[in-house]
Amino acid sequence: MKINYYQLSIRQLNELLKTKAITPDQLTKLVYKRLTQFKKLNAIVTSLEQYAIKQTKLITEEEINNNLLAAIPFVTKDNIATINILTTGSSKILANFIPNYDSTVNKLLTNKQAINIAKTALDELGMGGDGLQAATGHVLNPWNLKHITGGSSSGSAALVAAGIVPFALGTDTGDSIRKPAAYCGIVGFKPTYGLISRNGVFPYAPSLDTVGIFTNHVEDIAIVLDTIALPDQQDFTSVESKEKDYTKNLDENIKAKNIAILNYNDYQWNDTVKSSFDEAIKHLTDGGAKIYQIDFDKQLLQSLLPVYMIISFAEATSCHANLTGINFGIRKNGKTYQEVMTNSRTAGFGDMVKRRYIIGAYALSESHQEELFNKAKKVRQLIVEKLNAIFKKYDAFIVMPTINPAPTIKDVLEQKKVIKSEHDYLEDLLLLANLNGGPSITIPLTTFNGLPIGFSINGAPCNDQVVLNIAWFLSKRINFTNKLLGDEHE
Repeated sequence: MKINYYQLSIRQLNELLKTKAITPDQLTKLVYKRLTQFKKLNAIVTSLEQYAIKQTKLITEEEINNNLLAAIPFVTKDNIATINILTTGSSKILANFIPNYDSTVNKLLTNKQAINIAKTALDELGMGGDGLQAATGHVLNPWNLKHITGGSSSGSAALVAAGIVPFALGTDTGDSIRKPAAYCGIVGFKPTYGLISRNGVFPYAPSLDTVGIFTNHVEDIAIVLDTIALPDQQDFTSVESKEKDYTKNLDENIKAKNIAILNYNDYQWNDTVKSSFDEAIKHLTDGGAKIYQIDFDKQLLQSLLPVYMIISFAEATSCHANLTGINFGIRKNGKTYQEVMTNSRTAGFGDMVKRRYIIGAYALSESHQEELFNKAKKVRQLIVEKLNAIFKKYDAFIVMPTINPAPTIKDVLEQKKVIKSEHDYLEDLLLLANLNGGPSITIPLTTFNGLPIGFSINGAPCNDQVVLNIAWFLSKRINFTNKLLGDEHE
């Protein structure tokens, strides 16, 4: 019997394993066969094939019968530490870094006998939004290789979209899971800040960094979340939510839910995308939810990107001060330790990272800290207060992660050569959930010109279940097909 495993959810794969229609070893081999077929995506930093095959042999029948994640393959973004396994952050300066410690999130999954099959490429150290900044080169969108995946969790998004694994780990500091999910036609979830431990995850901006999940099915988000959403004393930002059993509490009943949507009336967008958006909203009203169109202070929305940039770049400058090439990483020679640091960082960092460090250092400098960094934090607080007011009245807030499909790699590279006089703030709306720490999920909505576009649902901090339930409801009603999960690649 031919098994197209890549079309299946975690629960469906578990059923095949329980009935012995497929063995853990066979499933792992199928994963690596399909990974070879999609090698052109350039989504992998390190393959863990020998490790993965060894791990499958340790899985017992009892574990498969009582554990949905046993023998289920996944991939990990390469800024998440894996003990005794190369972890580079997709940066040249860490090209030889093998941690002697394990991230909490990887440990929780491997303890459940989930099989980590690869470390995935990202925009260097999480700094980038296009998937073009990894030391290993551009990560390509599996829907169309001429287009970007989005970033920074580009490799993880590409491999889930291609059906190679049913779930993947990423990190989201400023839409780094949800924007790639929108561009790749998959589900991307950023939970409440602190819900998933960041212990062992390379920091970018600690006041924003969040570990999250990619899948093709909303239920799979809940299944993985049940394993990794645990308080951790090794993470000082870890929070314990009153919510438990996310999978058990998935519920399509959205009656009496009050849902706000951003007022897009004045925005000129494509008729195909707009009609798909309107249809999704109609599904919600048909399901008994009450929809309210609301305005959001335009000045605050226009400030989203600069506030995010100043805060995150400044925090990155501080967090990455240990990347000197002296204690670990790639070292370049010099006559003094200052020369060693300068030479190592000059050779080890890409242009995007260097640019962000310079801006961050400038924002933190004594003469500009009040004008830039402190002011950015004050504006962030205004944004948070506005969102708090919204979530006092509404159970969820819906925005579009983007109303355009993924741009071409060529266009993105050309745009980097010029400084724009204007910026479309509606492309930055996913930053809202980073700034207030609330849960946010992107699900596929439609396709335009053969490329996917997503739909984003946001909630108040620690209201992850509400967000998941609305996404669960919509995913069963939105008519979206991932063309990559057909048989043409077999």
